[in-house]
Amino acid sequence: MSTNHDEQQASPDVQKPEGLRSETSRRQFLQFSAATSAALVAGLVPSAAVADDDLVMAGRSNRPSWAPTKYLIDCHAHIGSGPTVAELAPTIHSSQDWGALRTKQPEKFAKAFSEDAVDDSAILLRAMDKYGVTHAIVQTAPAKGTNNQMVLDAARKSKGRFFPIYRPEAISNAAARGTLGVDYGGEVSKVVRQIAYELQSPAMSATRGVGEIVPITTEIHPAKITRDMAPIMEVLKARGGLPIMFPTGFTGWKGVHYYVFSPIWVDEVAATFPTVPIVLTKMGRSIQASFDACLSVAMRNANVYFDMTDTSAEHLREAISIIGEQRIMYGSDLSAISSNHSTMDNLRTAIETRLSAEEREHIAWKTANQIYKLGLKG
Repeated sequence: MSTNHDEQQASPDVQKPEGLRSETSRRQFLQFSAATSAALVAGLVPSAAVADDDLVMAGRSNRPSWAPTKYLIDCHAHIGSGPTVAELAPTIHSSQDWGALRTKQPEKFAKAFSEDAVDDSAILLRAMDKYGVTHAIVQTAPAKGTNNQMVLDAARKSKGRFFPIYRPEAISNAAARGTLGVDYGGEVSKVVRQIAYELQSPAMSATRGVGEIVPITTEIHPAKITRDMAPIMEVLKARGGLPIMFPTGFTGWKGVHYYVFSPIWVDEVAATFPTVPIVLTKMGRSIQASFDACLSVAMRNANVYFDMTDTSAEHLREAISIIGEQRIMYGSDLSAISSNHSTMDNLRTAIETRLSAEEREHIAWKTANQIYKLGLKG
């Protein structure tokens, strides 16, 4: 149900979420408000912006007032972690903290991803409930023991709140080993054919697409990358145009930075398979050069979409202006390791962008509902 703004104003038990109650958080929120004012002065905010954009919860509702929409879908969430991740999570306060973990705490990082992961979807649901995220599109986290069956099982138990997408275990295993772009556990063509076969299996029929995947190749030329990835893309095409995610910006994982930082290579893949939606996750992750590359590819290919994970308000506003809100989705990269910050950080970005009602509807749920064929009714 839509949030009732009149109830918000009248309700005596309006509370700020825990993350905003500390003095430090209050200062950060004031700084954030100042940034919004600066954006207004700079003309970045549309005149149709809604006045109640904030992170205040209203009465008994868990819906944040920034998004009075029927649904709020996090299109980017990961399931599966071990005990060391739970130990590290309270020390991770930003995506930058997570990105630097491999070199700041290499022993714990290695330990965390050598442990057998378990289904930690309860952690995700708690983070979602805190800020009124109604649904999430979920995939495996890169960790030992995570698998697509874990994701399917979590989706079945979620009472319709999780939508599963397939993520090749070859990618998760290579990420955990630190061999992305070098070794995927076998000859590239055989690994790709195996993934294509799995995508067509009855067990994967419930999946809504392919999760974050760097090119399964050792090539760097766009035409050769497209050649190596073609069997996977052909299956997605045959299954009615299921989407596939490619990460951008930066990653905490060793290797493949040349694929992730400047994803110009996606132009060739997108043009070769125009009926397959391609989601550039994180849309450059606030890095100007990477964002420019994402935007260049999206401008040339109507089947390229963004999720707004870790972007900035300035980049989100520019992307809306150039490719339109119909091609952008809310996402947070929610996982056990990011559960301390990711949902709040990305809601704050949406707030700072001061979305109009129409922009908000598409980014909150309509775009994801369309390209992932979720079947949610407005």
